[in-house]
Amino acid sequence: MNFNVYIEDELGEKLKQVCQVTGKKRNAIVREALESWLSQNQLSTWSKLIDNFEGDKNIVPFESYRSELQPPTDEDLI
Repeated sequence: MNFNVYIEDELGEKLKQVCQVTGKKRNAIVREALESWLSQNQLSTWSKLIDNFEGDKNIVPFESYRSELQPPTDEDLI
């Protein structure tokens, strides 16, 4: 994908200096910066607390009780 980005002259000069020092192309540096920013600022519908929640390892999973459930009767299905 190609698009244009307009930046202030001062920022452009800093980018030019980094290109000269590192030998990297301007697009490569901008791409790396954008990837870094996006990885640190991912949009999420859940808070980081919930995203990172691993649960309590001492609690028995509710799925382990499924074998004890009785199948529904015809009346339950009406």
